[in-house]
Amino acid sequence: MTETERRRTYTETRVLIDSGKILATTFDDADLYFTGSQIELMRNLMQYANRPDSYVSDYGPGYYLIPDDTDWDAIQAIVADLEEVLMGNLNTLFGIHKAIAPQKIKIGSLPGTITLNIDACPSGEVWCITSITAFNATTAINHISLGAYVDGKTHGFGSLNSPAVAEEKLWNGALYLDEGDFVTCTFYGCASGDDVYLLAVGYSMVVP
Repeated sequence: MTETERRRTYTETRVLIDSGKILATTFDDADLYFTGSQIELMRNLMQYANRPDSYVSDYGPGYYLIPDDTDWDAIQAIVADLEEVLMGNLNTLFGIHKAIAPQKIKIGSLPGTITLNIDACPSGEVWCITSITAFNATTAINHISLGAYVDGKTHGFGSLNSPAVAEEKLWNGALYLDEGDFVTCTFYGCASGDDVYLLAVGYSMVVP
């Protein structure tokens, strides 16, 4: 592409995108929340983002230069990646569907080892569990062990030795559960008639 081919006339009211800021952004990657209306707006603006003369790499008196071939190829790749995200590819989650607080409670358990499993994440959703609480409300026990059943395997991620009566094992973070995955907890050394609790909070996202 020659400089003559790259040259575009413009007025001050024209909206232009600085190609340098796209190719060498100062922003870090981030998770952001968008409303449905904002997503629709960005989808429509992608038509503008696909036009070479929407971008400026250098200004001159009464004209500007669009990016050269190399920069334009790089910009097209960035735009294509954004289009794929906005159009709802299979690896993209769209927004917070609803807050969730799944739980499992066992009142009057048998003595020994008790395992509670929260109901599994349903089809069509992904859950993000941000907090888990587990405790025996009746007696002091030997051990509490938290875990998650993910993709066919159980993974431990927290435990509490010798908890007192109603002493809570707390976990905070971001645990993502797909269809069929669930939170699990095992209480060791329970007495007959113990009341044990496994409580979680987080939010669900709809899979496009």
